[in-house]
Amino acid sequence: MAELNSKQRRFVEEFLVDLNATQAAIRCGYSERTAAQQASRLLSDVKIQAAIQEGQAARSQRTEITADLVVQELARMALFDPADLVRRPITKPEDIALLPEHVRRVIAGWSWDKQGNFVLKLAPKTPNLELLGRHLGMFTDKVQHSADDALREMMGLIDATGRPRPGGVG
Repeated sequence: MAELNSKQRRFVEEFLVDLNATQAAIRCGYSERTAAQQASRLLSDVKIQAAIQEGQAARSQRTEITADLVVQELARMALFDPADLVRRPITKPEDIALLPEHVRRVIAGWSWDKQGNFVLKLAPKTPNLELLGRHLGMFTDKVQHSADDALREMMGLIDATGRPRPGGVG
């Protein structure tokens, strides 16, 4: 981050806290009124992007949390088979320790119902499937065109002499 000024460095540090650019801009001294515009401007700076990537890589190394690890955890929660849980009687929090790790990792919490029964809450499948699918490129929000499509479209806009066609259509 040597090429950044102190305010830019502070923005990068604040952005890495919660990945909220507007709030990072406010926390490093920009006014609330202009924070969104300033954040957008700062995020478009190549040096700031490099510093953010450097900070994220350092955090990943420090915490030993990698993209692969996160994807594996998403897959565990998204593809969990509840049958792995019903094979074992769970009547109190201490019983959770007796479960295999892959089962424990999908437990989001627990409580007791009105009758006093111990109830486990599992991580929801749908949001985890969505995150996993997005990561794997299964869901696209934009229409993707190949370079061939773009070239064909451009060729349709010019005639045989290389001049633009009148009206721009083929």
